[in-house]
This record gives sequence, structure tokens and C-alpha cells, in this order.
Amino acid sequence: MSEALGSIVSLSGQAGVTGTGLYLLTGVGDHVGHSGQSCLQLTLEDATGRIIGFVWPESRPHLVCPATPAPVAVTGLVQIFQNHAQLKVRTLASLEGAQVSSATALLPRRRCPDIALPGLERLRQLEQGLPDPLSGFLCSVLLDPAIGLPFLRCRASVNHHHAEVGGLLMHSTEMLDLAAELTRRIIPHDAWSPSLAQLGYLLHDLGKLRTVGELRRPHYAGVVPHEFATIELLAPHLRWLEQRDLALATALRHLFSYLAAPGKTRTIPSHVVAEIVEKLDQLSAASHNQRDLDHLLEGHRRAHAGQPSHRRPAPVAPLHPSLRAAG
Repeated sequence: MSEALGSIVSLSGQAGVTGTGLYLLTGVGDHVGHSGQSCLQLTLEDATGRIIGFVWPESRPHLVCPATPAPVAVTGLVQIFQNHAQLKVRTLASLEGAQVSSATALLPRRRCPDIALPGLERLRQLEQGLPDPLSGFLCSVLLDPAIGLPFLRCRASVNHHHAEVGGLLMHSTEMLDLAAELTRRIIPHDAWSPSLAQLGYLLHDLGKLRTVGELRRPHYAGVVPHEFATIELLAPHLRWLEQRDLALATALRHLFSYLAAPGKTRTIPSHVVAEIVEKLDQLSAASHNQRDLDHLLEGHRRAHAGQPSHRRPAPVAPLHPSLRAAG
């Protein structure tokens, strides 16, 4: 009888168990075993680790692998080989993102840079705390093959703020608490808007997956603004949300369309959440600019002395506590 398999890190204690587990399929390739028999080799991952699955000829005709990476339900026998767990796979079924209860349980921590791991943990907390159907929307977004894994490693800029690998995840999560708190203070009667503010802030720079990238800019990165690329990436997921709650999908579309307008042409948005996300984005970027009191006074002195207003590099300081305390 098939049991529920646990996380990948737990499978080493389930030798001999046949069960079904939910994992992220990240690789598919041919493999030749020690006996000379060929099989299909699957790479399966979740937040806790990675395991190899083997599909032998008797099971292969009934198995269709989706494009990777993709969430899948895998049924198989847990085996131990050279002190490592592996799966003898019998069936595999592709899943939609919204069919998975937690996307962050499948996103591999090992693929996230150490510096961005606090952001991944904050993302996990947000996913757990969102109400339906916004939680399903976020799960669908994070398990999109074009979004989930690249989001863990993308930079937020080339040489401005959060320019290190993993910087986009750091930038996109560091103001989440403040986004919710400011929204509650400004419109305390609106129960949905704090969650909308958090989602808006989390996803507002998603288009940088196409315009900034992990190590180098993608081809034609400068042709389309990242704000427009954000809307493109989120379009299928917003359609999913629209089918479940038109008002929530409309609010997010308003927010992203407002941010896609050139700054000088923006008018006051109809939903204050868009303005909150805009200002917090600016504050997050400013936290890397080192424009402190010394910068102000030194620049003033140099200007009066007729010297260039350069200053020596200084360590990046964290945001002042007052910015984290929502006022």
C-alpha cells in the first residue's frame, strides 16, 4: 500500500517504503545502470535537498515528464544505494502550481545564495500567512518555471542597489512587514489591502529576471522596461486569480500598471497600496546609497572649496530602525 513520502531529507529513514511524494522535477536524462540496462534518470528536489529517481523500462511507457522545473507527484520505492536514498519511480504526475499547498517547501534552499536565505525564509512566512485565493496565486507564481528558481538568484540591479547574486530576493522581501503595517495604518478598515501591499511589493521588480539576470544581462535586456516585463510574467497568474476573485486581480493589475508608468507621468493612484509600494521601493534602494549626514556635510565643504564631491567608500549600514517600525 502506498504511503505519503516526506521531505527529501527524511527519505533516508524510509528505506523499503513505497509511497507518493511532492517534489520539484529539475532534471531529466538517460542513464545506464551497472547491469548495462538503460533507464530514465530524474532529479527531484525540495527545500530540504535533492534525490535521484530512476524510471526503469517497465514503467517508462506510462510516464510523461513535463518541462523542467515543474512540481510533480511521484510514486516510487525508496532504496538506499551507497548510503544515499534514491527512488525507483513507478508513476509521475505533473501538477499545477495552485495544486501545491506550499511552493516554498519545494524551492531548494541549496540554490539560494547564503546572503539571501533570510529573504527565502521571509517568503516562506508570507506564503503561509496569505489568505485564499492570494496564497494560491503566490504559489502559482513561485512554481512558474520562468520565475521560481531564477527568483532565488537574480540581482536587483547591475551596479546600483542589491547588485549581488540573490539581491532581488533580498530587495523584494525586506519591506514586507512595513508594507502591511503602513497599509493597516492608512486604511485600517480594508482587510484585503495589507496582503495586496505585501504581494505588490514582493513582485514589483519581477521583470528584472528578464532585464538584469543573475550574472549578466539577458539579450535585449534594455529594449523593454522591467516594469512591463513584470506584467508579462504575471499575466497568466493574474488570469488565474481573476477567475476566483475579480476584485483582487483588478487591484494587483492597477498596482503593476501604475508602477509601469514613467515616474514623471504618474498621477495619484486610485488605490493607496500602489503608492505605498512605490515609496517602499525607493526606501529600499536608498538604504544602499550611503547618503548620511557626513555625505551631506562633506559634499557641502568640497563644493565651497571647489573640489570634486567624492567620498571614500564606507560599509553599507542597515536601515534605520525607524524605517522598520512603520513610522
